[in-house]
Amino acid sequence: FGGGQQNGRFAFKGRELEVSYSGGWEEGDRPNPAPMLLSARGWGMLRNTWSDGTYDLRQADQATLLHREDRFDAYYFVGPSLHTLLDRYTTLTGRAALLPRWAFSYGDADCYNDGDNIKKPGSVPDGWSDGPTGTTPDVVDSVAKQYRDHDMPGGWILPNDGYGCGYKKLPETVKGLAQYGFKTGLWTENGVDKIAWEVGTAGSRVQKLDVAWTGKGYQFAMDANQSAFNGILHNSDSRPFLWTVMGWGGIQRYAVAWTGDQSSSWDYIRWHIPTLVGSGLSGMAYASGDVDAIFGGSAETFTRDLQWKSFTPVLMGMSGWSGNARKHPWWFDEPYRSVNRDYLKLKMRMTPYMYGLAHEAATTGAPLLRALMWDYPQDPQAYTEAYKYQFLLGRELLIAPVYRSQAASRGWRRDIHLPQGRWIDYWDGRQLQAGAAGRTLDRAVDLATLPVFVRAGAIIPMYPDMLYDGQKPLDEVTFDLYPQGDAQYTLYEDDGNTRRYEQGESSTQQVTVQAPAQGTGPVQVRIGAVQGQYAGQLPQRRYALRVLSRQRPTAVALGERALPMLADKAAWQAASEGWYFDAAERRGTLHVRTAPTDIRQPLALQLALPVAAAVADDAYPAAPELGRALPSDSLLVVNRPAEEQGYALEKAFDDDPATWFRTVRNQAVKTGAHEWVIGFGERKLIDGIELAPRNDQHWKNGQIRDYEVYLADSNGEWGEPVKRGRLTLQQGMQQIDFPAQAGRLLRFRVLSTQNPDGDGASASDPMVTAAQGSVARAVDALQPRDVGPIVLSSFHVLEHPQPTTPAQQLYLSALPLPAALQASVASDHAFGGQAALRMNGLLFRRGLGVNASSRIDLKLTGSWRLLRADLGIDDQCRAAGGMQFQVWGDNRLLYDSGLVKAPGVVKPELDVRGLHTLSLRTLGAQGDHPAQVCGNWANAALIGQEGDTASIVSP
Repeated sequence: FGGGQQNGRFAFKGRELEVSYSGGWEEGDRPNPAPMLLSARGWGMLRNTWSDGTYDLRQADQATLLHREDRFDAYYFVGPSLHTLLDRYTTLTGRAALLPRWAFSYGDADCYNDGDNIKKPGSVPDGWSDGPTGTTPDVVDSVAKQYRDHDMPGGWILPNDGYGCGYKKLPETVKGLAQYGFKTGLWTENGVDKIAWEVGTAGSRVQKLDVAWTGKGYQFAMDANQSAFNGILHNSDSRPFLWTVMGWGGIQRYAVAWTGDQSSSWDYIRWHIPTLVGSGLSGMAYASGDVDAIFGGSAETFTRDLQWKSFTPVLMGMSGWSGNARKHPWWFDEPYRSVNRDYLKLKMRMTPYMYGLAHEAATTGAPLLRALMWDYPQDPQAYTEAYKYQFLLGRELLIAPVYRSQAASRGWRRDIHLPQGRWIDYWDGRQLQAGAAGRTLDRAVDLATLPVFVRAGAIIPMYPDMLYDGQKPLDEVTFDLYPQGDAQYTLYEDDGNTRRYEQGESSTQQVTVQAPAQGTGPVQVRIGAVQGQYAGQLPQRRYALRVLSRQRPTAVALGERALPMLADKAAWQAASEGWYFDAAERRGTLHVRTAPTDIRQPLALQLALPVAAAVADDAYPAAPELGRALPSDSLLVVNRPAEEQGYALEKAFDDDPATWFRTVRNQAVKTGAHEWVIGFGERKLIDGIELAPRNDQHWKNGQIRDYEVYLADSNGEWGEPVKRGRLTLQQGMQQIDFPAQAGRLLRFRVLSTQNPDGDGASASDPMVTAAQGSVARAVDALQPRDVGPIVLSSFHVLEHPQPTTPAQQLYLSALPLPAALQASVASDHAFGGQAALRMNGLLFRRGLGVNASSRIDLKLTGSWRLLRADLGIDDQCRAAGGMQFQVWGDNRLLYDSGLVKAPGVVKPELDVRGLHTLSLRTLGAQGDHPAQVCGNWANAALIGQEGDTASIVSP
């Protein structure tokens, strides 16, 4: 684990880990790398360097950790757990400091000093105006006021977020935003030379840094963040709050590690989940990407992204770069606006729980967002990425983000894994017991539902409902209880804004619950006296309990005194103290409330719940099978045919047979074959297509007859079709099958259409066919192919089923080497068969040593997935020169290394799914002695499943 912020991953065993800024911000990129590793085997490493690195973790028995420099400076630390290792790493590099409490609320960013977007037309939705003056103060009425008018939470705003934006009347803007409860921040475009005035006089409290001015290299970025951090530190009593990209190891002591600028998509939501988990495992306790990204977006993707990020520490929306949508939670129509409001209000209520986790991170380096291994290391999947699209917020809450549209998922979140123990559905109170192996389930979801599960025994503190920090006094704390066995929680509090907590101005309060280990029965709740003090601490406070229980209590007592039973919620809210039971809320919930009481006095409450056995597991039905069709929300139309208005190609794969795709019916201009190209977002193994005609009484019209299917990785580089064929004239779905082939793009060509009156092409003019006779066919190459308009109600791309057998790794050097190759190839030795494989002094135990003109052909059977190898010039002949390495698959060039010379080593990892043959070749030797050049396919291995076979073919 580690390596900093690696977009889309957090576990790297068996992989190669690049530690460098990748220059991009999408999945697979590295916006905030860190030269560190943590191992579940009890060791950790920090390279004290600013140089890029590569960590090769692919071998089970060795790791190669390189940085591009001629010096070696490293720290190693050991410990019994990842907890200890991360503690020691952040001791060396700095902890993520405790943020101000308002920083955990929603942030908003855009530029309001650009003449109402005149500098970037098309970057805002139609009808949107920043305000009447086109300057910074417009943000007060056009944005901040709208939050409150829509009863929407929000806590801070960056009103100058845009290149060349600048600002006007900053002090007035800060005061105007403060009237609505917002703190003001600034995007730093070209330095922090004015930060003393901006913070000390104008009142700015947030800084967002970008790569535009921080300089080339991580040290410049670190210095820039330190300058911005100190600018807040030295000119106010506030805690610094920064966002940055292009950080390095230790950036967590200054800033939130931001993932950069992306386009909104369902995949954007998906890959951010492991990104934030992995950031935490690299010490970056605060990490995030923009809600719904900066570009593109829709109401549904915004809401789904906002939902799960409401269970992360920090979040922000950035408007002004998307013509699709403003990234304000109030901007969208119903039902989205209400869902956004509900989740942001819940986030505000859960502030003390999040704040307690943040205090733990500042004290021990522990991440707030966690994978299974942190609190459930005994789970069989704890140290893998098998369930990397879910996370735990602390130990108590498990969140499974929804990263597919309602249409594509058909209203289900699949494959949620619960570790051992009893878990409760946060929304409806259903309960499940997971055994030692954990338990995997599906959950039906509507737009308003994000799957959230609570650990039995959890104690979740909550503040009153509010729109921003400080809107109401914190004169009541609710403890949300899920009684099982003995449990305790320590509530941490301070003034929430200044740095006086560092001098000990803070408080703690112990809450303990005693309940039956199984089933229900009497519950004892003890709320300890508050220990410690800070400015603004209230001397009295009301306490409330929200207790999950399917049994109505016979009584509730505070100390020796019985609290009054009340009729319902309204009576409870009106009374000074008492309790009521709601059997319908989450299958049974008890609400208890005390009168205001001295915080220095402990309280003891007794809940007289009847004794009852543990309830049987509640039902979680399995989601219906989706089939093999790629989800519609993962498909991108790259090229499209001429479409009839209102009948776009997307209508064919929107999972609604009542909507159609059709090409233009006006045939005045003939263009030949219809064709379209669909992108998958990532490389997929495809083996078929399903398609259906229109589904009304005219179903015979517009049907496809002759077709071609192509698969490729780059648009325009199609090669030969993977399938040519002819469909029949029929009603309903038809399926086109072909041998599985991997690619990123599918091209479909329609060469002819059906004759509705019979089996024949619709363009079968009898005068033409008569002229053709039986001897020769008439052809006019100067005329376009006559292909009539088509109509489709469905078009599905079918993914080849994934194998379920265990994985295997096969070293190519373990395969028998034909006698005819033994003069040009050596197994597990350098070329010549005598010396060990070495490159740059490093010993490689497995691999193939070859001369400068070798060829190794392999026959593959089964479901092989990857070919990996380290390619370079062997040390015994490094002075001779260099050469090229090539990999061919099914007679197609897959990879060419270019000229490789020592000390260069390249490490391809090639997708070989669907291939039947591979050919490994060396050629193009150059140098002082080209005939003596030799090289290595070191660690060359195929990755696949048990039962897959391979053999080296004799030439």
